[in-house]
Amino acid sequence: MNPFAFSSATMLLWGLAAVAPILIHLWNRRRYRETDWAAMKFLLAAMKKNRRRIQVEHLLLLLVRCAILLFFAIALADMSCVGGSGIAGFGGPGSATHTVLVIDQSYSMAYGEDGQTRLDRAKDLARQLVNEASEGDGFTLITMGRTARGVISEPAFDPGDVLREIDQIDIDPGVAVLDLTLAEIEGVLRVAARDFPRLRRSQVCILTDYGDVTWKDSASQSSEQLLAKIQELAVMRTLDVGQPQTTNSAIVGAEQVTPYLTPNQPARFRVDITCDNASQLPSQVLQMVVDGRLVSQKMVPFVDNQIVSVEMNTVFTKPGTHAIEFRLEDDLLKVDNHRYVVVEVKPQLRVLCLASDVPSLKFLKLALDPSGEIDSAIKVETMNASALLDIDLLAYDAVYLSNVPQIAPEEAAVLRGYVERGGGLVIFLGDKVRADSYNAAFQPTGENPAPLLGVHLDQPSKRGEYFLDPRQYESPILEPFRGQQAGGLLTTPVWNYFQVNLPEGSSARTDLWFGSGDPAIVSGQYHPALKEDELVSRLGGNVLLFCLPASTDSVDRSLDPPEAWTVFPTWPSFPPLVQESLAMAVASQFDRRNRQLGEVFEGIVEGNLGATLIEVTLPDDQSSRIEAVARDDRLFWAFDRTDQVGIYRSKSLSDGATSQVEFAVNPDPRESDLSRVAMENVPPGLQPGEHGADVAGGSPMVAAASSIDLFRYALILVLGLLFVESFLAFRFGAAAR
Repeated sequence: MNPFAFSSATMLLWGLAAVAPILIHLWNRRRYRETDWAAMKFLLAAMKKNRRRIQVEHLLLLLVRCAILLFFAIALADMSCVGGSGIAGFGGPGSATHTVLVIDQSYSMAYGEDGQTRLDRAKDLARQLVNEASEGDGFTLITMGRTARGVISEPAFDPGDVLREIDQIDIDPGVAVLDLTLAEIEGVLRVAARDFPRLRRSQVCILTDYGDVTWKDSASQSSEQLLAKIQELAVMRTLDVGQPQTTNSAIVGAEQVTPYLTPNQPARFRVDITCDNASQLPSQVLQMVVDGRLVSQKMVPFVDNQIVSVEMNTVFTKPGTHAIEFRLEDDLLKVDNHRYVVVEVKPQLRVLCLASDVPSLKFLKLALDPSGEIDSAIKVETMNASALLDIDLLAYDAVYLSNVPQIAPEEAAVLRGYVERGGGLVIFLGDKVRADSYNAAFQPTGENPAPLLGVHLDQPSKRGEYFLDPRQYESPILEPFRGQQAGGLLTTPVWNYFQVNLPEGSSARTDLWFGSGDPAIVSGQYHPALKEDELVSRLGGNVLLFCLPASTDSVDRSLDPPEAWTVFPTWPSFPPLVQESLAMAVASQFDRRNRQLGEVFEGIVEGNLGATLIEVTLPDDQSSRIEAVARDDRLFWAFDRTDQVGIYRSKSLSDGATSQVEFAVNPDPRESDLSRVAMENVPPGLQPGEHGADVAGGSPMVAAASSIDLFRYALILVLGLLFVESFLAFRFGAAAR
């Protein structure tokens, strides 16, 4: 451990060792019993003549030896004398400097011209600062990325060690967070000022490209408060390694357009591409690579700073998970020329429909699977709602509830667990529904503080003539009706519906309204809370609520004879809305397999419950082993080391197991925008150049405390006193002989 890490007060306790020679002297005086004998009388008579001289000699030796121990303790304590005291002007003018090197490692720093990236330039400048430093200067090193990491968190005094750490800094494929970096800088400066008082001057050197994504919030209140604290401790120096003009093409998004994939059916994908200088790069070839095989490519024309959407198609012949890579030709920033997608092709999409009256599900079943064939892409199963607790819901991709009277607490727990694992839940209300039961099922519980769906059921509406209002057709579920005024949506006959409302702060959204202003369709994504003792996916499934029934059996019993709530299940608008509800319900399964940097993925082991050890292979072909946990008659495992961009694969460490594609990780596309921040929006202390210098003294750096270091003079005194002690001991001993 570095001795300077000890506090001065602790080291000063060693000063108590200065009394050791006195104690030894007193102890030796009491060790022997005095006995008079004849020969001693003559010796004592001779000594009395020199008694005063001997006492002075012994006292002088004792004082020198005590002083040696005392000044050695002061040297260990690394004490400084604050300016203004009498001793402050004593000694030389030199002082050691603490330099905090901050290197931006966000992926925009990978942009390079003439074979040198921005990060290379930043590292070269950092090396130059280290090589030009004076002997005794200390360095700390912080990287500026998704997190602010102290590579060297305490001052290092060996330039070689600092240079080696600089060499190892690489691109973090994420967006830099300025506030985290400023907070880390302040903490490093305060620790150094406390534990290394001989580093009397401090400077912070930030090396960055001034990307707008990172620096546009530099004038926020939190950033300015942190900057003010830093400037009290050190000089700010910011070095700009960016370029005023760039040319960069990037894939900023890729998603599956086909709601669900089955073998031998067309699979459509939308890829979003942008270029910041189309005059220099008017077009590029976009390639689609599936499971390592090039299947399609297109020439894409660019428009300056505008997103161009391209549709790419393929057909999967086998079920299972597949890895897809969309890629552009390499340019000056290679990180964003690739986008990875993992899709799951199912032999059939399995859908479960539950109702207290199974025959009433005929309209819903027909809308979900119009063909009704055995080899249809969708397999619909209908059951009585009373069997809910006996069904393995995780075997289904989506679950529909139609006019189920009530949801018991046990049933609510089963549904919540299903949605928590990414399953899609769609609920149709009707005349049998008990609002209090549903409200209790939707509300948060002690173990699950998030609501299943942020709505509150009220009561059936009064009898009247109502119509559906799509407003601006903004919801994805209304996509089939956009521009199709004759599609039947606006003419759907409705006389009764179930009134619901969204509480203040609800995360649910209304996708379709009634003309009365009440919600007709509400949707939301369930966000389960993380639990410490088990593996929980961070991304839950989607939940949709239709305030209309899925059958014509719901009637208004206040009339004689009772009349139907609506003929919606028989209307042309019903099948498209049901199909879109299915697409929305299963959409979260695509999201689950496509993650961003740092997000957690949860996998499921099917079939072999004895295979508790899982090996995950990272994009760089390194592997990591984790243990699966048994729950719900399945094995679940979670993986959080998602700091690399690319495809992740897993393999169960059991006999005969093969590797399979699990999920893809992509960077935040915001960092592909290489626009530079407007300098007028950056606080003066963070603009390029040096800020906070001591104008009066003309010093390029602020002294952390105007002081001189006593430890140097204490060591000199110790060495001098050692020579003095040796000389006196020899001199006095010779005189006694």
